[in-house]
Amino acid sequence: MSSLGFFTKFFLFCSGTSRDIIIKCPSYEVIKYSSIGFTIFLTSILAFISSFFALNLIFDNLLYIILGSIFWCLIIFNLDRYIVISLRKTDDFFRNFLIAFPRFIIALMVAVVISKPIEIKLFEKEINNFLNHEKIKQINFLNDKLKYELSEIDKIKDDLQSKFEQKKQLVDKYKDDYLCEAAGTCGTMIRGRGLEYESRKERWVNENTLLKIAQTKMDSIIKLQNFKEIELKNRYNLEIKSVQGTSFGFFDKVKSLSSVNLLASNFILLIFIMIETAPMLTKLLSKQGPYDALVQKSEFEYEAELLNTVDSLKILRSKNEKIRKMDAEIDLKIKQRGLKNISRQEAFERYESLKNKPKK
Repeated sequence: MSSLGFFTKFFLFCSGTSRDIIIKCPSYEVIKYSSIGFTIFLTSILAFISSFFALNLIFDNLLYIILGSIFWCLIIFNLDRYIVISLRKTDDFFRNFLIAFPRFIIALMVAVVISKPIEIKLFEKEINNFLNHEKIKQINFLNDKLKYELSEIDKIKDDLQSKFEQKKQLVDKYKDDYLCEAAGTCGTMIRGRGLEYESRKERWVNENTLLKIAQTKMDSIIKLQNFKEIELKNRYNLEIKSVQGTSFGFFDKVKSLSSVNLLASNFILLIFIMIETAPMLTKLLSKQGPYDALVQKSEFEYEAELLNTVDSLKILRSKNEKIRKMDAEIDLKIKQRGLKNISRQEAFERYESLKNKPKK
């Protein structure tokens, strides 16, 4: 590995390549895996930039933004590195598809997550204009709604006023009737205060009393409507001020992306998907190279060694089990037959000879 440069070593590390194996491969294999590692490194840099833009919309503290961006960058780096390391290509196309499919899904999700903050930054002016336009539309909607509700209140007041004026005109007419009867210019045409006069005056007094009651009732209703009018104006003014002071967050801008420029947004997303899936596609589309063969060889050697170790452990367990049974049988025979002449030392020697006897 000493013959390789620093950047080559670093990009090979990014691709998850084994140093002990890649050094045995031809130079074109080193270049291939260095390119894969460079793509993973580039994706991590984009993840850092993307999270920096996203966190900048959430936090005001630069330290939190940088630490969060580094943390997210490392997550994406390790995730991409694991996807490439865990991808094993075989000669069966269907098997390759099944192996790669979950990893492609993860890569697509990562591409979407990384691309959105960068899209927001690229279309920042368009998004702000769109959101401000939406804010103006909402304010105009509130103003129109306020005008409609105020017009309904004015209609109620005008209707009350109109009915009261009609009733007042009728009462004034009753007043004119009894006065002209007293003057002898209408009705009986007899001047004086006779029965017709008293009848007309009584009618005016009764209607005038009812008019005063109606006026009091109308004044109270109009006062209530005026209070409602003030309350409505205050409420809508607060809502309008709230809309005017609204600051749009990250997810508001994400939602507005499709309305601002859906085609360009999808184009950028496709670029990120291409970058994110490039290492997997490189591995899947290329033939099995020397590195893959050496990795398979090392895995087979490890599995063979593991199986030998397991077999050795099984043999040792079997031998120890047989020795325990022999020891138990010797003790049992000593007790049952009462072999006093067989000392414990002789029994121990028999035990040792059985223990050291090779298994056939």
